[in-house]
Amino acid sequence: MMVSLQGFAKKEVRADRFIIQGQIFEMDIMNETDKSAQNVQIIVYQDKEVYASFYCKENGAYEFILPIGHEYELWFGGKDFVNKKVYVDTRSMTAKASGYECNLDMGLFRPLKNVEFPCLVDHYVKVRFDTEYKQLIPDYEYSQFKAKEVEKAIRKAKKTTTGF
Repeated sequence: MMVSLQGFAKKEVRADRFIIQGQIFEMDIMNETDKSAQNVQIIVYQDKEVYASFYCKENGAYEFILPIGHEYELWFGGKDFVNKKVYVDTRSMTAKASGYECNLDMGLFRPLKNVEFPCLVDHYVKVRFDTEYKQLIPDYEYSQFKAKEVEKAIRKAKKTTTGF
């Protein structure tokens, strides 16, 4: 399941903010193809309260700037996709000259009739600020574990849907 995350500052952002940007892809899990997703809803929760809600662009691109010093939960998908949640912990971030950047590409798929994906109830990706490297980094072990869970659920969904 596609997720790409990098944490290199390339764009000017205020010292007390960070930018999250990326591309959302629509994945056809039955045919194993993908394309740029259009108008996917993204909901941002800051400290467990709705902070913002918007849609990605027609080409799947999105970008938003958030203040540091909070916990965030990002929901990608809305009503048209199986949602994926990303947890971002910026509580230990300190202001710096140009702020921070987090590049996050996300692959989503549409719901399948009579198929549940309980492995996506929890966060799909967890990101935290690393005080030693002074950047946002994902929990790679957790992300790999979740990716394997989702792959297993997709294989099961294919068998359930196609009978193979």
